[in-house]
Order: sequence, then structure tokens, then C-alpha cells
Amino acid sequence: MSSASGFNPFLSRWWLLAALALFLACERSQPPAPPPPAPVAAPVTPPAPEPEDPIFPETPPPPPAQPALEPEPPKSTGDLAAIRASGALRVLVEGTDEDFLPRQGMPKAQDRLLLERFAEKQGLTVEFIQAPAFDQLIPMLREGRGDVIAADLTVTSARAKEIAFTRPLRVVSEFVVGKRGAADLPRKPEQLAGRTVHVRESNSFVDSLKELAQSKAPGLVIAPVPESTETEEIVYQVSRGELPLTVADSHLLAAIETYNPDVERLFPIAEGRQIAWAVRQENPELRLALDSFITEHVLTEYAAERFTGDLPAIRKRGVLRVLTRNNPVTYFLHRGEQHGFDFELAKTAAEQMGVRLEIVVPPSRDLLIPWLNEGRGDVIAASLTVTPERSAEVAFSRPYLFVDEVLVQRAEGPKLASLAELKGQKIHVRASSSYHSTLLALQKAHGPFEIVQEPEEVETEALLDRTAEGEIPFTVADSHLFAAEQAYRDGLEVAFPLPVEGTPASKEGSRAIAFAVRKDATKLRGFFDGFVKKMYRGTLYNMWRKRYFENSRRVFEAKVERVEVSGTLSPYDLIFQSYSSRYGMDWRLMAAQAYQESRFNPKLKSWVGAIGLFQVMPATGRSLGFRKLEDPDQGTHAGVMYMQQLVNRFEPEIPFKHRLRFALASYNAGMGHVQDARRIAKEKGWNPNKWFGNVEKAMLLLERPEYYRRARYGYCRGSEPVKYVSEIQNRYTSYVELIPH
Repeated sequence: MSSASGFNPFLSRWWLLAALALFLACERSQPPAPPPPAPVAAPVTPPAPEPEDPIFPETPPPPPAQPALEPEPPKSTGDLAAIRASGALRVLVEGTDEDFLPRQGMPKAQDRLLLERFAEKQGLTVEFIQAPAFDQLIPMLREGRGDVIAADLTVTSARAKEIAFTRPLRVVSEFVVGKRGAADLPRKPEQLAGRTVHVRESNSFVDSLKELAQSKAPGLVIAPVPESTETEEIVYQVSRGELPLTVADSHLLAAIETYNPDVERLFPIAEGRQIAWAVRQENPELRLALDSFITEHVLTEYAAERFTGDLPAIRKRGVLRVLTRNNPVTYFLHRGEQHGFDFELAKTAAEQMGVRLEIVVPPSRDLLIPWLNEGRGDVIAASLTVTPERSAEVAFSRPYLFVDEVLVQRAEGPKLASLAELKGQKIHVRASSSYHSTLLALQKAHGPFEIVQEPEEVETEALLDRTAEGEIPFTVADSHLFAAEQAYRDGLEVAFPLPVEGTPASKEGSRAIAFAVRKDATKLRGFFDGFVKKMYRGTLYNMWRKRYFENSRRVFEAKVERVEVSGTLSPYDLIFQSYSSRYGMDWRLMAAQAYQESRFNPKLKSWVGAIGLFQVMPATGRSLGFRKLEDPDQGTHAGVMYMQQLVNRFEPEIPFKHRLRFALASYNAGMGHVQDARRIAKEKGWNPNKWFGNVEKAMLLLERPEYYRRARYGYCRGSEPVKYVSEIQNRYTSYVELIPH
């Protein structure tokens, strides 16, 4: 079996031995005996003999005995259940391991990372199996020598007869490529007449070139290159002047252009080409699982982007990415809705900034500051305490909360009453927490005592739980977090507040909590300073403070219904999963939409007559074959089926994530209004195939007479679908964070 790194010892040895055998066969003076000689079409000039080398004898020694080949790994054509039983997902790729150098944007590196993530979610390891040539990928898949092809494969009707494609990963254009600065480069398709273009015969580019030769460029010569030569290598040869012209897709070209300035894209010969992974046609469960994963990826891929702009750039981008943590005070889901003290502040800040809010939850608390500085988020809103150590790495805003750090003990356990009694005790905290630095300072005067470092992914509330259960003797918490816990439980008490060195005690608390931004984001910091000044101790602020720190019923429900505790989003998760799987949708996205439509109330009936979990109109339900839409099963089946139909009604060359967002907007407002908005977007010079920042803006114009009067479907309250898509997107992203599978 091959290793997880992508190296396959069997294939490597097999091809090495095959190459050696071919080399030896060419060197022997006697041709192979068994087959009769074929007719020779043209005389072949034998190579000139090499000069004699006295070191070697004139007659070569017999070749050494070849080692026995290892048995070929067993072939398997099983579906997802069989793959899970084997424990490994076998991914067929093109080229060798060296090709996975993670250059920015390289499709191979992206696909590899995505499939590793998919396999991890399925509880599998990954085996990357290299095909000897591009044209061997599909035969190897069908023979059972791999489970998935990940090789920048273009969807074509001919290939679809042999294999099943997943949802497209990307939509690309095919460009003719030349050497920058070369003389007499063609600038339009007609100028390819009589020219030579080098591509692999198995590539979809050949079909595009043949069509061009018949219509616009007579005499165009399509010169084949070896199937083992990858497109990136062919482009490199063109950039070096070794070949005149080739073709490459726009996605790969964008990556190549970041490091090869000698490449010039000349003009497209095909547009709207879909790139996808491929599986066997008899493996529908694997394809559906990959489709669901791709849906998740394309709707949350922004989280992997790096962006370090200040306030003007954030406003231009239209998104404020907030780094936070999931806990019952900072940020959590309650009955499908996002809540939390820090979340409420961040949401209001984004509204005042005039941008969308996107929540990013790193896997552990110690990654908050690194992710901020790497550009994975714009601001930290996670009840982050201001400390000198953190201030050296980030810039803090004006504080929006003041707290004390308190030593927490079990009400029925050993009691500490003063700092002098810390000697010899064990106190459990995270190393990255402000509590850790506080305790280190106290050790000098009140130690020795042991600071037990807990894993970074453990939240303070979990340590409080363990303290209450008697698993650990003591921990430290911010006073507002302790107040939230105490609101619903007995069994914990504060031993005493911990003094913070150099900070005088105050009426509000000895520790300040603030927003954190990158040090060079001076305008963003200024915005949050002004925001806090305006909000602090105001009506909304006081309402949130009371809600999250004093309302015992709300905190209790948040604890009970936290997704990672209950493992569910709604009482209807199994139904969502069943029909989403049937129609190739992500069940968490469907759950987010159902919450938006009905707040998970299957009996709900809207003022326009829509019914059930997905608020399907009765006429639409009847057209789909459903009459009891108030039944959770029928209502869900109708809603998911209708969503799939809407997605499929948009042009396939539109990237899937945009089709999905168009479908959501159509579900809310009607497809006609969305198509009107796309026309307006095109007139305005915006991208009619992209929702956020483009068609989204055009939807809002349909509320204005000068636009809706000339729209085919007339007036539309465009703010409704805009809000609908954004809120489902945000809720879905939260569901993905909290239920990764």
C-alpha cells in the first residue's frame, strides 16, 4: 500500500523495472524472437556506434537476475462503505510527488489539501496514486486501482459516458498561450490558421482546437506531446521558446503567472469549462459525499483566504471577518440562531461599518492572535483580556468590558480563603490564557504551587465543569464567565479575586477586555475605539450584559442546546440528512435554510400561504408531488427537491457556489427577479454570474422605479433576498464550524 505522503512503492518499482527492461531490450543486438517482423514503412538509420571504452568488455555480461515483483495491490471498485471498511481513500493523480510543491493557487496542491480534509471527515487516510500518463487515469479508475481522480479533469460528454463527475470545483476558460515578447504572436482565433499548437491528445483542449480549425482557423496543426507531460510543463516549454504555442485553463494559468513572467495568455478558445473530480459510475454514495463536501468548501472557502487590509480595504471588500470562540457567553447557537455577548457587539459593529459579518472560529484559543496576524480574520472578539504580552503582538481597542480574574473552587471541596493558602496547590489553566501569566507572577510571592497546563482547545467553562465535578481542585475564570456559570448551577464558588501585578483594583474590575486588530490596522482600531465609546453602557450594551451574564434561563438553555454538546441542530436532523443525501445537497445548508424559513416549526403557515419547515407554497408542493407540507418528512422532501431544481436551472458554466446562492435568492423572491437582477448587474458592469457584491447589489436596485419599471418581472423588495442569502450563509458557516461532518 502507498504511504499517506503520496509515494507508492509498488508503482515506483514497477515502472522503474519496466523502464529498465525496455532499455535493456533496446540495447540487445538480437530482436525479440516471438513476433514476426512487421513491414517497415520507411528505412530507419541506426545510431552511430559509441566509441570503445576499454573499461568494459566487448561482450556485455548477462543482465543480473531481476527481483520478483511485489504483488499488485488488490483492485477494488466498492462504494463509500467499502472504502470506509478499507480505511483508505485512493486518489489517482497525475505526475510525481515533487509536483505537489504548494505554490500559491496551484490546482494540484489545492485538490490534495481538499481531499485530505474530505478523507479526515470520513475517518480515512489518503493514498495518492500516480498515474504514469494522463490518458491512464480513467482506465485505472475503472479497473479499481483508485477511488477518485483528482487531476484538473475537464467535464466532457465523452468522459461522462465512462465515469461520474462530482460537482464542479471550478469553472475555467481555455486560453492559447505563447511566450511573452515573441514575434508574430496570434492575437485572435483566425490568426491560428496554419499555426501549430502543442497539447496532449487526451486533453479536452483538442476538441476545442478541432472545432476552431473547422470554423475559423483552417490549416491549424494540433501537435501531440507525450501523455506523461503535464500542461504546466508544456506551458514552461512555450515560455522558454522550445514550443511555439499551447493551451491552458485560466485557473492553472493564474497560478503559473505568479511565478513565470514569460507566459502570456493570448485569447480564449473556450469558456465555461467545468473542472471536477471523478468517480466510478457505480459509486453513487462516494459521489454524493464528495458533492456535499464540495458544497461546504465553496461556501466557506473565504475562511482560508489571507487578507490584511485596513478599514478602507475591509469596506471595499464588504466583509468583516471576526475571530472568536464558541462558548455559552462569547458565541454560540441557540435554537439555530447565533448568539453571544461578543457576537452581538461584533454584529452591531459590522452593521455600523456597512459590511457583512463572517465568523471564523479557530480550532483552539491560542490560534486567535496568529490567525489575526496571518490575515485569516480582521478582528478578535472573544473576550480577550488585554495583557502586556498580547499588546506586543496586536493592537487593542478601547476596553468594552472590565472583569476580575477569580480563583474558582468546588463548594464542597477544600476551601482556600487567602493567597497564602495557594502554597502546594494545583491550579488548572491554559498556557495561552491571561490567567497563566497572573499565576506565574503570584508564584514568586505566594508559591510554590503547581500550574497545570490544560490543552488549548479546552474552554474555561469546561474547566469550571471539571472543578464542579471534583475532577480538578482549582481553576481560574473571568468574573463575568463565572457569573454566567453560577446563574444555572450550584457547586462552584469564588475563593478570592487574583490581584494583577501593576493594575490597581477598580470598581469595574482589574482586567480589561477589548477588540484586537493587527498593529498596522490603525484606522480599524480607530473605528472600534469610537464604536466602544458610543456603545459602552448604552441601552443595547446593558441589555446584552443582562441577557448573557444574568439571565439564568437563557444561559441554561444555551448550555443544554449547544451543538457540540447535543450533537444536533434540530429535531429533524435525520430527515435533513436523508433527503440532502438523495439530492446531493449538504444537510447543514438545508438545516440553515429550514431555520430561516420556519425556525424549525413544521406547522408554520406564512401570510402568503407557504407551509412547513421549508415554507413551500402549496402549488409548488403539488407540482412536486407533495400535499401534506406540514408533515416534516414531506415538507423537507419538497423543499430540498425544489432547491436542487433551482440550482440546476442556472447555467452550468456559472460556478456552483454562485448558482447555489442564486437558487437561495430565487427560493425567497422568485427566479424571475433574480434573472432581472443579473441583467441589471451586466448593464452596470458588475459580474452577472456572482452573487455577493454584484447581483446582490443589483437586487437592491429592483426597489427603485427607474430599474423595476423596465425589469421583466417588475418590482421586487430586493432587500429581502439579500438578507435571506446572507443570513443562511452565516448560519451555515456556523453549523459547519460546530458540526464538521
